[in-house]
Amino acid sequence: MTTPDIRVRAATEDDAARLAEVHIAAWRAAYRGVMTDEYLDGLDIGRAASAWRRNILEPGEGTIHLVVQSGHEVVGFAILGPAAGDSDPETGQLHAINVHPDCWARGAGSILFAAAEQKLVELGYRRAFLWVEKSNNRAISFYTNRRWLDDGGTLEDTRFDPPVAENRHSRIFPPLR
Repeated sequence: MTTPDIRVRAATEDDAARLAEVHIAAWRAAYRGVMTDEYLDGLDIGRAASAWRRNILEPGEGTIHLVVQSGHEVVGFAILGPAAGDSDPETGQLHAINVHPDCWARGAGSILFAAAEQKLVELGYRRAFLWVEKSNNRAISFYTNRRWLDDGGTLEDTRFDPPVAENRHSRIFPPLR
């Protein structure tokens, strides 16, 4: 069996619909039982694609959208940049990383994650963090295996009902030589 070519590139407007599909599929697989079925089943690809298009065309200052392709198909994304609410200019944030569940444990997520880390370092961040839902053991294991450790920070994301409890994982990057 051969592994399809996996590569990471910047997201484009043309990726918006596929990114909406990936995002919704990943959330439905990862958050069933955490978020309500009504909320997850009500996620709309058309609305999500519009939001993706807008975010790609008008990103927040310093925000980078990456996609990972397996062969010719986009199978995941990462969003990274300045840390929300952090005044330390040397601290970045991995705002989101998702891979379509059909591609979990096939290498695309690892390649995407490594590219996101590299981009954070290239942007001059010495430290970065991410938020992960506290019972998402699959993601927690993935992050921990890459030296992003739970640093004790917690957050209740009240955009959802019920609120989603998250833990912060962070990493200090080795100095560039």
